[in-house]
Amino acid sequence: MEKLMTFVKDKWPILIAWNVVIVLLLFAFGCEPETDSLLDPNKKVTTIQLQNEIDYLIRQSETRFADLERQAELRQFVLNQSLLIAETGTVNPIGLITSLIAIMGIGAGADDIRLRRQRAKTPFYVKGPGT
Repeated sequence: MEKLMTFVKDKWPILIAWNVVIVLLLFAFGCEPETDSLLDPNKKVTTIQLQNEIDYLIRQSETRFADLERQAELRQFVLNQSLLIAETGTVNPIGLITSLIAIMGIGAGADDIRLRRQRAKTPFYVKGPGT
C-alpha cells in the first residue's frame, strides 16, 4: 500500500492528465449528438438518421411531383381532345379510347389509395365480422 501511495504522490499530475483525457475521449466518442426527428418530433435522431429522413422526404416529394405532372398531362390531353372534337365536329376514336382509359386509370389509382389507407388502419390478422 505504501508503494502505491508513493507512486501516486510522485505521478499525480500525470494521473490527473490521464483521467481528463479518458473522460474527454468517453465524451467525444460515447455521446453522439442528437436532434428532433423530422418525421416523429418525439424521437431523437443522429446525423445519419436525420440524413436518411431527409432522403426519404425528398424521394416522397419527387414521387408526388411526378404524380401531379402526370395528372396535369392527362388534364391537358383530355382538354386537347375536347377542343379537337369541338373544332372538327368529328370524334377521333383512338383519342376517345385513350381518354377513357386515362380516366379509368385515375379512378383505379384513387381507389388503390383509398384501399391502402383503409388497410393501414386495420390490423392484418384481425378477422372481419362474420368470419
